[in-house]
Amino acid sequence: MAQTFNCSSCGAAMEYTGGSEHRVTCLYCGISVAVPEEFWREAEEKQTLNKWGKYLIIFLVIVVGIPTCLGLIGTILGIGGSLIGIVIGFLGPIFAALVKLFIH
Repeated sequence: MAQTFNCSSCGAAMEYTGGSEHRVTCLYCGISVAVPEEFWREAEEKQTLNKWGKYLIIFLVIVVGIPTCLGLIGTILGIGGSLIGIVIGFLGPIFAALVKLFIH
């Protein structure tokens, strides 16, 4: 969002669109005018908040997301292993009986 202020030399309206620059050149008289501190401080605070927001997301993914996914994978593998064990336990005696029939 552009913020406007007046040139200290000629009084022309000037726009500050944010960023790291603390000075803006007047389009009418050509002098370099200092941007009011409240304008660039606000822009720097927004940049800082955006940067820390990204760090917070990365932190949460590492601390919460990855362990949760790994735990879920372990749970799924554990359930799958249990089901395989149940099926093998159920079918084992049947296969053993069939082998006895065909071998003897």
